[in-house]
Formats: sequence, structure tokens, C-alpha cells
Amino acid sequence: MQQHTKKKVAVFFTGGTIGMRAEGEEGSVVPAVDLQQLMADLGKLPESITLEPYPWSNFPSPHMTPELMFKLARDVDGVLEKSDICGAVVTHGTDVMEESAYMMDVTLRSDKPVVFTGAMRSFGEPGYDGIRNLRSAILACAGNIPSEMGVLVSMADRFFAAGEVTKIHSMNINSFDAPGAGPVGIIVGEKVHIRRCPVRRRSCKTDLIEPKVDLISFCPGMDGHFIASALEHGAKGLVVQGFGAGNVPLRVQEPLSRAVKSGVVVVLTSRCIEGGVWPIYGYPGGAADLKRHGVIMGGDMPAQKARILLMAALGQGLNTEDIRKFFEETPRV
Repeated sequence: MQQHTKKKVAVFFTGGTIGMRAEGEEGSVVPAVDLQQLMADLGKLPESITLEPYPWSNFPSPHMTPELMFKLARDVDGVLEKSDICGAVVTHGTDVMEESAYMMDVTLRSDKPVVFTGAMRSFGEPGYDGIRNLRSAILACAGNIPSEMGVLVSMADRFFAAGEVTKIHSMNINSFDAPGAGPVGIIVGEKVHIRRCPVRRRSCKTDLIEPKVDLISFCPGMDGHFIASALEHGAKGLVVQGFGAGNVPLRVQEPLSRAVKSGVVVVLTSRCIEGGVWPIYGYPGGAADLKRHGVIMGGDMPAQKARILLMAALGQGLNTEDIRKFFEETPRV
């Protein structure tokens, strides 16, 4: 008789649509389902897999903060230290799942697999995808995922690297993708197939984060009053989202330069889905001009993830030049 090696997977429940259903006369979707109910509906898992539940929270993902994301990462890290735990699944709301997954990917110390998942349809809604996604994440976690994969996001039978994934549609069941990269794996039936490893990963094993990092997205004709407000409220870092290859309106060029001179770390990103920032244009407000004034080039990182990375880098105590190398010297495609 064949003997199966037991795999114990920790399941962290944080809330989100996977734990919500329509209630009341209006049928508004609200938190109403707990981890115990989800686990009861999972059906029979392979005999080799056991689960250890952690009901961490139950709220919508827009209520998550960077501090909570970092605490979640530390709590998952603590559980992964147990010798009998092979990995962790984190159920999470999809709105800001990519930020929480990336926070964990950047700061996690353990090399055991971690898979985030959630749902686009609420519990009890026709076509509810939560149980399928949860099963897929558990199966992946109990499989032989290479440690270099980092934190994964599992949605709609596809697996994405935390550093590459983004939510591209607000409502579709197939709402996640990794523009320019694609999934790292798929699940067919209950078989997990890993196709590739992420092109690159950044790691920042910090004990703290600096939450006072603001994100400003520029539009044509904007001036520097948002920059001034961020500095007035104590921002230690700024992530700014420009146009094209990283170019910004003329009237914000000087305020950005002043922010850098005042000691605030400024990282430039692009609103383009692919391509990223390149210091090509030297006119006032062009990326090459901003780089001459001390602004850090964010490469092809989306603004929301650059903000998470900057929080971690500042929390670790890196100086501006080290942070510049962190962002600019990482190989990119």
C-alpha cells in the first residue's frame, strides 16, 4: 500500500468577497461567512493534505492598511516557522490583494510556499468561485512549488507571481493578469502545472515599514499642491505616477526637486501598463531631467507596488543611494 507524506497547510482568512454574501432587502454584499464555513464546503481533499485554520480577520480588503499588510506577513512568517507546516494559503479581498501579496513577497523570510486567493462572486451567488479558488490554492501550496517562485496569487485556475500580478477588471471572474509576463502556472482539474519562474524578485527582510509614503498620480496641467500637502503631513517618501516613459507636467518639476532636496525619497513610475520608466527625455519634467534632480527611476514597477517596496526599504533604514540601487539596478526585461 502506497504511503503518502502528510502535508499540513495553514489557511489564513482575512475576509473579502470570498466570505461575503448578499443580505437585506437591497441585496448588498457584506461580510457574512467565516473560515469554518468555507472549510466545511471544500469537499474531500487528498488524504495527504491537512489544514490548520487561522481566522485572522474578516473585513473588506479596502479596509487593509500597509501596517496590517505587514502584520499579516509577520504572522504568516511566524506560522511557517512550525516544522509541520508546509506552506500557507491566504484568503483575501481582491481589490488590494496585489498589494498585500507583494508586501509579503518582499518581506517574507520563509521560503515555504504562500498562495493568496479570493473570489469575484459572493457566497451563494450563482457561479461562486471561492471554493474552487481556495481548493486550487491549497493544492498548489501542498505541491512542490520551487522556493524561487515567491508569493503567488491564484485566481480562476491561473497562478501569478506577486510582483507581476495586477487586477485588470473590476467585476469579471477572470479579473487578474500579469501584463507583459502572463501566469507562472495553471491548474487543470486538480493538477498544478508550473510553467516558469518570475523574471526577478526584490527582497527586503525588514522588521519595520515606513507607512508615511504617499502616491500621487499626475494629470495634465497639475501643479505641486498635492506634493506640498504630502510633505506638510510628514511624508518620508513619495511615489509619483507620470505619463509615458516617466514624464510629468511642467508645474510639478520644481516641487519634486524641492522634495528631493528636503530629504524625501521620490520614486517615479509610469501610468502605462507596460514599458515603464526610461530616462530619455531631458526637457523640464522629463524623466532624464527628473533623474538629474535626484528622482529615483521606478523601472516597470506599477505605482502601487513601488509604494510598498519604498515603505519596506525606508523601514529597513536604507539611505537614498541604496534605495536608488534597489530600484534602478535590478535587471529588467
